[in-house]
Amino acid sequence: MKILIVEDERPTAEDIKFIVVKLLGEKNVSVNIQNSLAGAELYLSEKPIDLLLLDLNLHGKNGYDLLKNFAAQSFHTIVVSANTDKAIEAFEYGVLDFIPKPYNEERFRQAFDRFDLKSSNGGGGLKYLSVKKKGKVDLIPIENVKYFKGANVYVEIHQNDGTIELYNKTLDALCQLLPINFHRIHKSFIVPLTLISSIEIHVGGKYEVVLFNGEKLPLSRNYYKTLKEILSGDSD
Repeated sequence: MKILIVEDERPTAEDIKFIVVKLLGEKNVSVNIQNSLAGAELYLSEKPIDLLLLDLNLHGKNGYDLLKNFAAQSFHTIVVSANTDKAIEAFEYGVLDFIPKPYNEERFRQAFDRFDLKSSNGGGGLKYLSVKKKGKVDLIPIENVKYFKGANVYVEIHQNDGTIELYNKTLDALCQLLPINFHRIHKSFIVPLTLISSIEIHVGGKYEVVLFNGEKLPLSRNYYKTLKEILSGDSD
């Protein structure tokens, strides 16, 4: 795992690195430290990473500038900051977790558990998706999404107005961030529950989800029972 720590206080950065290596194991991670916004931007433009640990106050510059400019890349972000008043905004931009300062080892352990795809069930507070378009970053409100469709290592964002944008994360990674009202119906599809009208069962055991606009999407047998219970109000 390749991790970038962006923290302007060198002792704090080294302490975070020590915790990261202790929790994840020296053989399992490669950790780089950048102490400035400019250094972090240069590093991210040249090297791929899996996880960004980001402070928000970088010598008076806003760490959110880094988050907004590079959020379209395929890494996840955990904010580590004393600016707890910025936590809600951070989740709106799709960060995986917000660790307040002063931090401790156990809090980092919880954050890394969220990073583990196998143990995450989503339920984030994401309100915007950042996509790169014609050399700039556009923010797509999550409320504009009709459904997500997996496309290899990317995700197609199908919007209510009929447009389609490409998101540079896998469907599994996106699942960690989406609000709880988004439900996976197939290995390749995630849909807001509010847009589902009904379920159709066809001969041969084929299932489909019918949206209120009449559009039909495949429903996997593995997700059928859970979705039926949710729509009927039988789930806990």
